[in-house]
Amino acid sequence: MNAFIKLFFGLVLFSNYMFSQSLKKNYEYNIDLVHMNNDQVKVSFTPPKNNLEKGTFVIPKLVPGFYQAMNFGQYVSDVVTTGKNGKKIRTERLDKNSWTIHDLKHVKKISYWVADGWDSLKENTEGAKSAGSTFKKDSVFVINYNSLVGYFKEIKEAPYEINIRKKKDFYASSALDYKRKNDSTDMVWAKDYRELVDSPVLYCVPDTTWLKIGTTEVLVSFYNKKERHYSKKIADEIETILKNQQAYLGGKLPVEKYAFLIYYEPSTEKGFMGDGLEHSRSTVCLYLSENINFLPDALNRVASHEFFHIITPLHIHSGEIQHYDFLNPVMSKHLWLYEGMTEYATIHMPIKQKMISLSDFEKKLEEKIEGMKEFDNTLSFTEFSKNAMQRQDQYMNVYQKGPLLGLCLDIRLRELSGGKMGTQNLMQRLMQKYGENKYFNDDDLFDEITKMTFPEIRTYFKDYIEGTKPLPLKEYLTKVGLTYDETTGKVSTLANPDAQQIALRKAWIDQ
Repeated sequence: MNAFIKLFFGLVLFSNYMFSQSLKKNYEYNIDLVHMNNDQVKVSFTPPKNNLEKGTFVIPKLVPGFYQAMNFGQYVSDVVTTGKNGKKIRTERLDKNSWTIHDLKHVKKISYWVADGWDSLKENTEGAKSAGSTFKKDSVFVINYNSLVGYFKEIKEAPYEINIRKKKDFYASSALDYKRKNDSTDMVWAKDYRELVDSPVLYCVPDTTWLKIGTTEVLVSFYNKKERHYSKKIADEIETILKNQQAYLGGKLPVEKYAFLIYYEPSTEKGFMGDGLEHSRSTVCLYLSENINFLPDALNRVASHEFFHIITPLHIHSGEIQHYDFLNPVMSKHLWLYEGMTEYATIHMPIKQKMISLSDFEKKLEEKIEGMKEFDNTLSFTEFSKNAMQRQDQYMNVYQKGPLLGLCLDIRLRELSGGKMGTQNLMQRLMQKYGENKYFNDDDLFDEITKMTFPEIRTYFKDYIEGTKPLPLKEYLTKVGLTYDETTGKVSTLANPDAQQIALRKAWIDQ
């Protein structure tokens, strides 16, 4: 063997060794969806290579998007830790969501059973079902990994390899890419725990339809015990709104793949119940109704808001979100941005893209203004946001006053820029400055936005988002040729707007 060949094989052996070593630095999980026990799923994993005498194993207390304790550790039982020789290693449960594992550096495997968080949408359970999981053997599994998979507080940033044993005809619908190892096993990789929890999966016999929105692949996956081949109908309904969102966002979506995971359960009662949770690249929608025909229209409304979350918080977020603490999270003070601006884009996009009339848009503004009146609008929005867990009674105002804050910010930006800049442009600039892997400091955001816009915008934030001044809706709507009657709550078009008002309105909703 000549020197070159020796060197070549030496490099190959070395790279293989380094690859095997790198694999030991990730969490390696096994989840069995086939061999269940009393509706429980068996989970086991090998922790990353470490030199720790002990570690604290955590299952989340709560997850992003919700602001009350959900205690997913309550569904975990029979935690058993073993070493390389099969000998049990001491494990102590600290509370509902955490365990101390002793002699962690010698741990070979940790296993436990997980019960589902909800069995039927008809049953009342603590907290929203869309953040939990359900296991129906041989039928369907809605999996949010925060209820099955955990992490060690001492090893937070490690990647995850998840191996899932499942029925041969089951398909994994998710924003993550699942690889088929064999007929009965899938594997998926996540760069860290946050990405894993941010990527739920629907496992069942597939009823899926793919849409191509620009360069983005959009998966629509549907499950109902009886109804089959329904995803195509849903996809056809939401395709138009997704294409208009693409145009509204500048012609290109900032994600390569997005997934709508939809679980539907029939009911004998009239009306419908919906429960959903948005993620960076997917959304989970749970519905209960006596009639499935309402579903496409309901999803059309949901799709718009949830899809806009690919902007914020995916590409624009603070350190509190980037480094989310699943046991004791610190809240960001920018719910006006994460939910308020998302909802504003949801109502602004249809008028901007000529999907609805001006009168329809005015009615939507009336609904938001009326909804805002049900809450305490003397609260500082940043202070409320920072204390959202303690002020659940005010939380839904982020979907009422939140978009109205966005509305006035949009109009003010248009006014200061002579119609050339609005919140659409602002969000694009923020995405360029930050992005998926770069966060802003919570206390600096208003100053950063001011630097990239106008000095007067700092006053807007100080008065209406940090401060408690009443939102000047009548004044700001007048700037774009609309009028707001504070007595009747009606929003309408001015009879004789001047040239400046017409120009500003054109820039705001026509161009």
